[in-house]
Amino acid sequence: MRTIAMMAMAAVVVTACNDDDDDMNTPPVNNEDPTLYEQFGGDEMVQDPVNGGMIERGYLTLRSVTDSSLFVIAGDPRLSPYFGPLLSEVGSGDLSGFSALSATFTDFLANAAGDDRAYNGLNMVDAHKIGTNNRNQFLVNNAAYDAFIEDVVAGAGQNGVPGDDPRVAAVGELLESLRSQIVQTTASVEEQTLYTALGGDEMVDDPANQGQMIERGYLTLRSVVDSTIFVIAGDDRLNEEYFSVLLNEVGNNDLSGFAALSKGLTDFFAYATGSTNPDHYYTGLNMVDAHNPSVNSRMGNLSDDAAYDAFIEDVVAGAGQNNVPSDDPIVAALGGFLESLRGDIVQR
Repeated sequence: MRTIAMMAMAAVVVTACNDDDDDMNTPPVNNEDPTLYEQFGGDEMVQDPVNGGMIERGYLTLRSVTDSSLFVIAGDPRLSPYFGPLLSEVGSGDLSGFSALSATFTDFLANAAGDDRAYNGLNMVDAHKIGTNNRNQFLVNNAAYDAFIEDVVAGAGQNGVPGDDPRVAAVGELLESLRSQIVQTTASVEEQTLYTALGGDEMVDDPANQGQMIERGYLTLRSVVDSTIFVIAGDDRLNEEYFSVLLNEVGNNDLSGFAALSKGLTDFFAYATGSTNPDHYYTGLNMVDAHNPSVNSRMGNLSDDAAYDAFIEDVVAGAGQNNVPSDDPIVAALGGFLESLRGDIVQR
């Protein structure tokens, strides 16, 4: 996911930001400290042992540290839950996500450490938010971040950079400087897994599809989502201004939009609340774009706080129609999750 793996080397990049690069054509004076990229090998061209051809030594070193750190993390039970989609892909023989993360992460680090290649990924806050990065399932807490720093040190050690190397100490300090951006909860993974509280991965009969089985947690969320959509359809605060396209379709007996919204929203909730089933991974728009009419033509208007308050009330009502009363701790947890998305969804 461009998940917490992205964060570590992000810290390293801060070093380069302190370098004065106003005049890129002026050779460095003798007393100028080398950039971090130069410390890792710089632009000396060497053979690429993986892809053939030539590669800058600095980039090769950073890519090797990145890949080693990811493999250390993959075997660390303290962190593997944060990489559910990635590990599931790798376990199925699909290395596309790993390759993309390795390349993006290494580009990011190399650019920030002094190389001139571009990085266009998410910032560290958004990269570790569930609503912004749809490969995230859990928010990072301090214990997970401590474990991550340990694994980065181990990954560096596997590439000839021992723990007592001054570069490792510098990276550790920089990682600490990013803690406030990356650590966004005090809850453990277990405490964050609302999906388990909703029924988890226990298989039950699917009442809407005879003869098929469905995870109880997914069924609960789908039922709440469908009930919520019907509540919204009767809510004058939301229906015409925000859902006119959907309501017109339903009025003309076209349920394709309803089915797509139900699945997309259920997948999003399932994924965000802790489902590890690859069939439930959310692949739709991020929450900002999904609620921007200029990006999502099915969105009637930009949401304001009053509309979002009404939406949360309707979700609570939808939960109530599925025997989850408003004073149930699950509703409080779901409400807390929805509040965490307010900054992305409310855009006017």
